[in-house]
Amino acid sequence: MDEIKNKFVGKWKLDRSERFEDFLRECGVNFFVRKMAGMASPVSEISVKEDDKVHISMVTSFMTQEDCFKLGEEFEKDMRGNKMVGKPSVVDGKIIIEYTPTDPSIKPQKVTREVINGELVQTMEIGDVTCKRFMKRMDSEV
Repeated sequence: MDEIKNKFVGKWKLDRSERFEDFLRECGVNFFVRKMAGMASPVSEISVKEDDKVHISMVTSFMTQEDCFKLGEEFEKDMRGNKMVGKPSVVDGKIIIEYTPTDPSIKPQKVTREVINGELVQTMEIGDVTCKRFMKRMDSEV
């Protein structure tokens, strides 16, 4: 848990993305929402609560997504109306969450967060599409 606290805890603002619209398309997100999401500048906040629950939020002007979990314990999440079971772990200094849909017609997803050269790199995978989002740490006063 100390590694997560030292590397990840804080606020991060999106700097750039690779293949984000492709990722959203593969998720089944409609054109209008894909365009809105592509223009958004989300802020992600990562914290660790007293009970060792990791809390990750992603806030934009039109939506907020949150994950709250204990490492190694499955949790449920509603992703755009699809129920998913998340399996969080830490491997080689990376926070990895594998999402398995309860509906077999929906594709599973994998989200990996790691800090590389001071940037939070969030890699999202679905089907054969891999998207990367690069975030810069915000000053603590912001």
